[in-house]
Amino acid sequence: MESKKHYKLYKSGKQWKTLAITAAVAVAGVVSLNNVTANADVTSSAVATVAAAQTSSASSVVLESSTSAVATSSTSEASAAASSAVVSSSASSSVTSATSSVVDAASASTVASSADTAATSATSSSEVSVTSASSEASTVSDSSSVVTSTTSLTSQSTESATSDSADSSATSTQDSSVTSAEVVTREVAAVATSSTKNGWVSENGTYTYYTNGKVASGENYSYLPSISGTGYNWYLVKDSVALSGVQKWYGSYYYFDPTTYLKLDHQDYVKSQWGDWYMVGSDGIVQSGVQKWYGKYYYFDPVTYLKLDHQDYVKSQWGDWYMVGSDGIVQSGVQKWYGKYYYFDPVTYLKLDHQDYVKSQWGDWYMVGSDGIVQSGLVQWYGHYYYFNPVTYLKATNTTFSYNGMSLTADNTGIITGTTTSSQFLLKIYQATLDGWKEYGVLPSVTAAQAILESGWGQSALATEANNLFGIKGSYNGQYVIMSTAEYGSGGYYYVNAEFRKYPSFYESVVDHGYFLYSNSRYSNLLHQTSYATVTSLLQSDGYATSPTYASSLNNVITTYGLQSWDTEAGV
Repeated sequence: MESKKHYKLYKSGKQWKTLAITAAVAVAGVVSLNNVTANADVTSSAVATVAAAQTSSASSVVLESSTSAVATSSTSEASAAASSAVVSSSASSSVTSATSSVVDAASASTVASSADTAATSATSSSEVSVTSASSEASTVSDSSSVVTSTTSLTSQSTESATSDSADSSATSTQDSSVTSAEVVTREVAAVATSSTKNGWVSENGTYTYYTNGKVASGENYSYLPSISGTGYNWYLVKDSVALSGVQKWYGSYYYFDPTTYLKLDHQDYVKSQWGDWYMVGSDGIVQSGVQKWYGKYYYFDPVTYLKLDHQDYVKSQWGDWYMVGSDGIVQSGVQKWYGKYYYFDPVTYLKLDHQDYVKSQWGDWYMVGSDGIVQSGLVQWYGHYYYFNPVTYLKATNTTFSYNGMSLTADNTGIITGTTTSSQFLLKIYQATLDGWKEYGVLPSVTAAQAILESGWGQSALATEANNLFGIKGSYNGQYVIMSTAEYGSGGYYYVNAEFRKYPSFYESVVDHGYFLYSNSRYSNLLHQTSYATVTSLLQSDGYATSPTYASSLNNVITTYGLQSWDTEAGV
């Protein structure tokens, strides 16, 4: 707006000066009429000669130098007045003209053209005198050079021509000066505008987004013109600098490609700007927990987001537990963990939660308990006992061996049987005594010794008729038998008939024995005791049996058959 105002003022000044020049030339024409020596032929030649010389001089001055040169021939007051007006005009335009060499060249061409026109007019018409001082001076002023050449001629007929020429030249010069000023102004503005930073600028190894030479502060995820130059994309910028690598944004970590600066849109295992590797999902978020990658499952620490580099049993993001190896891969099959072997399902990768006979990843078969641990020793499976070597954990076949006070043999399928009557009885109650400890806290060795003493190795009438090994009275699931039994009183032994519990097998009889002690508060002091001698003593003092030698008899049976090894097997 300010530039337009100045331009209008400038143009008004030029118009005023043009009127002044025209008036001055008219007056000068009348004065010079009194001084002429009328000789048209001579005057015509002189004018042509002077015009040609002035044209050559003006062209030379303009093309060779942009400095002002003023040549004055003061033979006429009119010419002097015209020169004064032109010089005044050139002073205001010389600054603009000097800013561009292109304008200098254009002005020089204009001067040469004006001079040639003057020479031609003088030659073709002997009656017309052309005074080119005003035109030449104005034209040269646009190039910051003023050349004034004034010649007074003695022909009366030249007054009108001189006046018209001066008026026309001044007006033409004004228009030319204004046009040149506009061009220069636009060019300078264009140069200034082109030097202002806008859009993405590559600097310091990254990209910065400018808006009219300025950058926005703060961190934002912004929709901006693409760095590649095509369309728009989303970029994470901090103080207008595009970020790449792993970046935290609203509580999650994202990965931005270091080449395109775009958020990753597919799953990949990538290297961060500080050298660590991370798993990134298709949403660009750095992943943790269990993640599938090229057919395998990996575990990434939920705190560091790094792949696990040591074996561990870890909890996944959905709550299940998995065994992870030192390579970060979720394991399946048989795996060793803190001195024991566990089995993890190859489909679900979860630890087995029920007893099963399973095939390992290397092809061998193993017995796994309900706790997922690969078992060894004597194990009951579908109504039969099998023996698994405690070193190799493999099933024994076609062999005879002694185990925990029992003499046993394994056939070609691995089924175990006792080679003696006592071993056969002990084998029938073995698993039940271990389960009684797990469920109720009664030592296996004491339970076995009681079964031997009270059932006569399972040969008593109550044992053979009702599978009742401990003489527990009452009924079991509504089942009972009535038997005569000896009682001990002050007068010695005596016999009575009583109801006794009837069981489906020895197993139920042994487990119910543990429940009997557990559910009667008088025996609570012996539960979970780890010394068989302490338990047998408490049984007697608590009134379980009336015989005064009951505790010592139990102790003898335990030591004779090595039943304390059953406690060890139970993990006591």
